Amino acid sequence: MSTQLTASAARSGGMHDDATAWDRMYAFWLRRLVYTQVWEDPQADLAALQLPLGSSIVTISSAGCNALSYLTAQPAQVYAVDPNEAHLALLKLKLAGIRALSTYEEFWRFFGEAASPANAQLYRERLRPLLDSDARAYWDKRNLIGRPRHAHFTDGFYRHGMLGRFIGLAHVVARLAGIDPELLLRGDVESQERVEALTRLAGLFHSPFVRLLTRTPALLFSLGISSRQRALLGAGAPLNEVLLERLLRLINGHPNDINYFAWQALHRGYPGPGDRCLPPYLQRSQFKRMRNDAGVIIPVHSHPREFLESMPAREIDAVVLLDSQDWMTTDEIRALWDAIDRTGSDRVRVIFRTAGVQSPLERQELAPLRQIWDRDEERSAIGFELDRSGVYGGFHCYLRR
Repeated sequence: MSTQLTASAARSGGMHDDATAWDRMYAFWLRRLVYTQVWEDPQADLAALQLPLGSSIVTISSAGCNALSYLTAQPAQVYAVDPNEAHLALLKLKLAGIRALSTYEEFWRFFGEAASPANAQLYRERLRPLLDSDARAYWDKRNLIGRPRHAHFTDGFYRHGMLGRFIGLAHVVARLAGIDPELLLRGDVESQERVEALTRLAGLFHSPFVRLLTRTPALLFSLGISSRQRALLGAGAPLNEVLLERLLRLINGHPNDINYFAWQALHRGYPGPGDRCLPPYLQRSQFKRMRNDAGVIIPVHSHPREFLESMPAREIDAVVLLDSQDWMTTDEIRALWDAIDRTGSDRVRVIFRTAGVQSPLERQELAPLRQIWDRDEERSAIGFELDRSGVYGGFHCYLRR
């Protein structure tokens, strides 16, 4: 999910005239760390992109998981672009960890388990010296009781961030309703206990309490959903029903022993070290590649369109926009695709998600873009089918005509 564009507009004073008070509050809210992991499946991305070796990629960074995982495709360059400084600080910390931690076991302990008291010393002695001043200031910053941010990695990093804390609250509500998230995660799919838990879950989402909550903008902020994106969810269907459908797709759409997104939603952590049920950058078999190739990743503090406009023509082979266009006006989308058209190579591919089903390029007011770009139906279907996170209504892959 992308939270960066609204926040960027607020920082620069460029929020649109028609922005509501909730839009402005949302933009202020999202200057902080929202996601501790990316909620777009990088393996679905790579299957849809079908990149040749040595490609140049521009992606919105978010928590940095996908930028790192794209190294499995052996690109020449990955520009991880984001106006959210908190998310860039997380990517920079991961890059420092890849350089500083010489064994997979150490890397896993810090970024996979992310809950060892020993990580505080590891940060101070080995990661901190490799950070630039901005990232160092971010992770050194202390809260009101004097606890530094890097201490999140000593007590369960994936329980932090706006979304992580919201998921924790949702677990409390679920348990009060007699629903055990661990049973949904680890229970036999056809067991009577799990079937009953799913029935109670459906009842909870249809309760007056949840219907009220899902009409509250502040709650949606914690899910990374702005008022603009809310209008796209379910095409007017009640939000509690849409969220239930997406949650069921997340926890039932793929086997949970290979779906690390389900683990994050139901456990706020990963199952363990190794190669199974982990994002590629955290897999043991990929650790050597991460160490060898991490230098091709370039963190960039910028709006994606502004960065693309600064690049030489015909420079980029792939652009990954996450769900950022859900926040954009028609003019902003048009300007973004003009920048992609100029910067993209002859073989450029563009992928993105949407909260709703329809691609924004299918709107009538953006019809001129369809004279340049074709939606690849086969690749889009592959991406949607393989995306284990299950939280989006649409996956779209576009190629230049």
